[in-house]
Amino acid sequence: MDTPENYYAILGVPIDADNDTLKRAYRQLARRYHPDLAGPEGAVEMKRINRAYAVLSDAEKRQNYDAVIGGVIDLRHSGFVRPRPRPHNPAEDAEFTGLSIFCTRGPLKRGTSITSSLGVISALSCIRTVQGLLVAAGSLDGKGSLWQVVNAQASKPINFEANPAFTTEALRGMRLSAAGSLLAGWNRLHLHVWDAYSGALLWSYAVDQRAVSTHYSLDMALQAEANGQRLAHLALPLLMDNVPAPRAWGVRGTDITSHEMGMPETAITAPVVCIEEEIEKRQFWAIRLRALSQDACTLLTLSCAHVSHEQQEVSIARKWNLAARTRTGKSRPQIDSSLLVGPCIDCAPPYAVTPDARVLAFVHARDKLRICDTGSGSYSELASGVMGSSAKLALSADAEWAAIAREDSELNEGVIDLWSVSTGQVVQKLYHPWQISALHFVEKQLVVALTDGTIHIWE
Repeated sequence: MDTPENYYAILGVPIDADNDTLKRAYRQLARRYHPDLAGPEGAVEMKRINRAYAVLSDAEKRQNYDAVIGGVIDLRHSGFVRPRPRPHNPAEDAEFTGLSIFCTRGPLKRGTSITSSLGVISALSCIRTVQGLLVAAGSLDGKGSLWQVVNAQASKPINFEANPAFTTEALRGMRLSAAGSLLAGWNRLHLHVWDAYSGALLWSYAVDQRAVSTHYSLDMALQAEANGQRLAHLALPLLMDNVPAPRAWGVRGTDITSHEMGMPETAITAPVVCIEEEIEKRQFWAIRLRALSQDACTLLTLSCAHVSHEQQEVSIARKWNLAARTRTGKSRPQIDSSLLVGPCIDCAPPYAVTPDARVLAFVHARDKLRICDTGSGSYSELASGVMGSSAKLALSADAEWAAIAREDSELNEGVIDLWSVSTGQVVQKLYHPWQISALHFVEKQLVVALTDGTIHIWE
């Protein structure tokens, strides 16, 4: 196991330092290294200082830290002791709230912070309701919490969890309904829908018979109607009618189907099928990403295919109109636009899609972010730097901002670059003491989850 950093040495305090000593040391270091005072070069050191102070100033975290490093050595008694709990004074802590999470000058400022007991947060979904901002977070153990944020204050959490009868999976994808009354969560094997007011599980559905490779190869959109009807709309890999046919053929098409809450768990509507290419042809075609618009009227797909006029496999982004009808009124989805976005080998996750399923962003050639507008049939690029598998990405609803957490080195750990898509420039850097585990935009507000279980809102 790696030896943890010596937080006492980072702050330059003795191992029996009390709260006042910690605060004085932190204040002095913050004045020296805060980017607003020392410039961007102080950011890395400031993050180490923030981590150290966040742990040592909290009685429980300090006790756990001391236990990990073998106890605090009290030379006066030649033994190991644990720090005594210290009284918590919110008024004093407020002095440091602007330093532990900080940023360069730009359009966003730090807003509400939420402390959760979820551990590592693996998925976020947020929406603005008439009450305020609704924040939903899912974790690696299939559990999660919801908070209503009103006047910069977060409500008591509403907890929810996946069906314990199913295989426990991390929640990787999450969706709230437009008014915030329903919440969906999923991974590769199962889908779940909860009542967002109570946290009660309403529906679970297994998708292990379909060609689901990862959480972004399916999507859900939720609707709560005025008549009380509550619907979950699903975009799933095609389920072949021909049982002996290879299940992998399902990546060539999409089933759009629905389930009404309160009906039997296996009851879903007959699918509306969106075929990327004729199934009987043996031409390679595989859908990597499916994204439904909030109103479930649009499907965006990103496919990897071999087409006749290209020498290598290419990625194709398509926007499907799911509301299209035949003359007889039968539903027949049609492709509104199709955009070739680059060689397949150069296009990689993480992905981000706007709520209207019009604009898609993904990593291109390892060190760029390609942003594709299926409405205008064009794309642009941001020189993001190398983005690996641990990178996190989010797009604002109007596709004007992109938030990128690269997490590829200590220099970038906990740092979010806020980009202006129209100018192709970084407009702000947001610094956090821990790694970024999830990102989500609500209009022009950015919600950030850290690996210590906290959630921060930039507004």
